[in-house]
Amino acid sequence: MYRSTVLAGFVVLVLTSLSPAVRGQVRSPELNTSSTVPVISIETSVPGEINIGASAQFVISVKNAGKSLAEGVSIQTTLPPAVVFVDADPDPSVTNESLIQFEIGDLPPGAVRRITMELIPQKTGPVDLQTKAFFSASTQSALQVRQPEIAIQCTGPETAQIGETVTFRVLLKNIGDGTAQNVVLAPQLPESSYIETQIPRPAKLASLPAGETKEFKFTVRANQPEWLEGNFVATARDNREVRCSHRVKILRPELRVEVDGTRVSFLTMEGEYEVRVWNPGDTVLRNVRVALQVPEGLQVTTLSEEADVDQTRRIYSWCLLALNPGDSHSIQLKTKAVKLGRQVQLAVAMADVQLRAEDDHLTHVISRPDVDVAVNNTKEAIAVGEPEQFTVSVVNRGSRAAETVAVTVELPEGLQAIATDGSTTVGQQINFPGFRLNPGEPKVLTFRAIGLAAGDHAVRASVETDFAALPTIAETVVYFYDDEELLRIAQELDAAIQIR
Repeated sequence: MYRSTVLAGFVVLVLTSLSPAVRGQVRSPELNTSSTVPVISIETSVPGEINIGASAQFVISVKNAGKSLAEGVSIQTTLPPAVVFVDADPDPSVTNESLIQFEIGDLPPGAVRRITMELIPQKTGPVDLQTKAFFSASTQSALQVRQPEIAIQCTGPETAQIGETVTFRVLLKNIGDGTAQNVVLAPQLPESSYIETQIPRPAKLASLPAGETKEFKFTVRANQPEWLEGNFVATARDNREVRCSHRVKILRPELRVEVDGTRVSFLTMEGEYEVRVWNPGDTVLRNVRVALQVPEGLQVTTLSEEADVDQTRRIYSWCLLALNPGDSHSIQLKTKAVKLGRQVQLAVAMADVQLRAEDDHLTHVISRPDVDVAVNNTKEAIAVGEPEQFTVSVVNRGSRAAETVAVTVELPEGLQAIATDGSTTVGQQINFPGFRLNPGEPKVLTFRAIGLAAGDHAVRASVETDFAALPTIAETVVYFYDDEELLRIAQELDAAIQIR
């Protein structure tokens, strides 16, 4: 014989609260959730009869006849008086004189669990087992909660030349799974980079669906050296603030040229010069053209490298294919000064980036007289009392005329001047009147003198000019002899010699 009991569980609804992000979204149609309830049946199988004091097996079958899961099923069996519990399979979770409890656990639809108990009745009469099942059933309604998330990326050129326009590209992407609302992208750029005082405006989006990307461009001008940094901030409703930045290296092309060399030169003399061009900037300069205009007063004689020459305008030019940052290039030349006065050389350098540099150099070409003098006579030895002719040779070796040249001859005590036309004699001095002497012009003056005493006598000529602080002096030694002088010399050679 057996007995059967059917129990119905209860449906438990789990409510999920809405997050603030969900409340801000557009509401989707409501979802209705329904569920079925598990049905638990219990059947107890017992022997038909048993003698008092003998053990008997009782089988309890628990079945889920419903279509949904029965959760946490437990079985409680109440024993009548005078019935003793011996053993059970599976082991009970609770045992005492009147109550036996078993934990079945979850019971899927259609599943059956069996419990076997061994009992001993201790008095006659029916054994009435009361068995109850306890369980729960649940259903769950689900609301999809989505979260937008804004990501930002900045790009732009790595370098730009000062004065050029620079465009920053900013990508906004919603990498979340919900629509972002009220998206604002605010640029933060230096005020000095604004083009014609136009302030870059924030970009605004009413919404940015999940997975979508928008690109924005901001154009400014590189007006300051070193770096141009663009910072960008993106915000959305109920979303965190995100930032990105990009730095652009601002290149500063620069070109310099310098000409240097001889500052003061005498006419017809050689001068040395150097033209130096260099790149103090931080970018390569291409096709650098260097030109040097040489004045008429300087005649180029030597160049360190070949040049293109415009003879009419006296311009010498060179071209450098490239000039790296920090590099320089030098050209040497030599000139001959052919004209007096201020001689200005002008150097100009230009490059493809519309750079221009120039420098000039002033050379003063000067001149001065340079008068030289020499005094000579023609004979090796002159007899005392015999007149001798002397010459005073004067020449202007300078590049400028000597306006006033005064020549004075000083005779020693052993000589006496003989009057010469154009000159005057005062004591032992012979004075010639002043004269003009052009560059390279020679002039010869003559005078005569008589030796009064034998021996060596020094004749000195001096020249004074209007430009020289000191006179130019020349001297010659003249030998005069008489009979006694000849005897003295002969005796020095041979003591036995006698003059007849």
